[in-house]
Amino acid sequence: MSATGLTATIIRQSRAAAANIPPATLEMAGLCVLDWFGLAIRGAQEPVTQWVRDVAMAEGAASAASVVGAGGGFSVRQAALINGVAGHALDYDDVNLAMHVHPTAAILPGLLALAEARGLSGRSVIDAFVVGYEAAGMIGSLISASHYARGFHATGTIGAFGATAASAHLLGLDEEATARAYGLAGSQASGLKAQFGTMAKALHAGRAAEAGVMSALWAQAGVSARTDILEHPRGFAATQSDGLPGGIMPWGSYALDRNLFKYHAACFGTHGALEAIGALRRQGLAPEAARAIRLKVDAGADAMCNIAAPRTGLEAKFSLRFNAALALQGVDTADVATYDDSVVRRPDLEAIRRRTTVELAPAGWPEDVTEVRIETTDGRVLVQRHDVSRPCGDLGGRKVRLRAKCLNLMKPVIGEERAGDLVADLEGFAKREELSALLGSAQVSFSSGGSWSEV
Repeated sequence: MSATGLTATIIRQSRAAAANIPPATLEMAGLCVLDWFGLAIRGAQEPVTQWVRDVAMAEGAASAASVVGAGGGFSVRQAALINGVAGHALDYDDVNLAMHVHPTAAILPGLLALAEARGLSGRSVIDAFVVGYEAAGMIGSLISASHYARGFHATGTIGAFGATAASAHLLGLDEEATARAYGLAGSQASGLKAQFGTMAKALHAGRAAEAGVMSALWAQAGVSARTDILEHPRGFAATQSDGLPGGIMPWGSYALDRNLFKYHAACFGTHGALEAIGALRRQGLAPEAARAIRLKVDAGADAMCNIAAPRTGLEAKFSLRFNAALALQGVDTADVATYDDSVVRRPDLEAIRRRTTVELAPAGWPEDVTEVRIETTDGRVLVQRHDVSRPCGDLGGRKVRLRAKCLNLMKPVIGEERAGDLVADLEGFAKREELSALLGSAQVSFSSGGSWSEV
């Protein structure tokens, strides 16, 4: 493996990131774990998760790992896949805008499965998670802009490399074996933005987690692959993006420090509109006073969240116009139940959606900024902007919001008492010597109809 190759450099720098993790970065990793568990427990009820789980159960496997919401009896590969789907099924999970990835849903599930199967500690999972996150951040900073613009869903592609880096670190692979694991991941990484608004999008996260685990395990077993998959002339960057920049970029701060959590259960591309209209509503704007609404967004939103007339609740998550209507009517978009299929048939929301237009901004418009312009019935023009790249509050404030979010997600499934106990356990995740008891406390027994009982 070339000492100066990009793949080798990313491997070394991402592994070095786990050597002395700053306290704030370590706390951010713990928040990612907390957020993911709440989402996975609630997401385990979603039809896509149930059907993927049913297929795995019919397939059968030696019992090695647990699936959140369904207990043990699964292989490491199956657990990574199903838990990856569950964590992304609600489209409510964290994002990193520099890499255009939902990182935790892709990186964490495989680590949990491997750690449970091999009796590894919570801190070893956290360290490996940081390695995977930083690897995805480095790759994303180089290619994600053009890669994402081409139509690839980077959670399934760049996320697969992050999951591979994390799994390889947890297994203790050396640099050469890790580079082969990257090579194996490059032949599995997949995901297309055309699937936004369908169940297939959740599969992108699940398949990324699965690819990460299997790439590391295959490499550990001795399977050969290119060790320069990122920079090879016919490798990942050259074929899936506009290519690499002229030189290898220096990386300094942790990508994990720029992780963003969701507080609306919809595509992150709609959050600027939700926040801006919410601010106008809090200033006194009434729904009936809005004669016309115009949303000005980066042109990239057209391929991400611009479904003009959604037909299902899942499509509504990817509709700027419909989310504008939800915000104006003061509907609670933090509640996953809001995006039920019935929501798209509400006459009041449909009327506002039809009065809403989306303007795709010219080149140079900030990618993360949404501008809302509302013409009122009395002739006023109200303008509000929101930049989604700015996190809401300090780390302590985000922890309070995430704790409330997770409790709200868990309580309808496992009850208030168990939810409170589990959140408390998760807040000590890095101190746990093993994870089987924790994963066991996150279980719900499902029938094929999605009903549940405590186990």
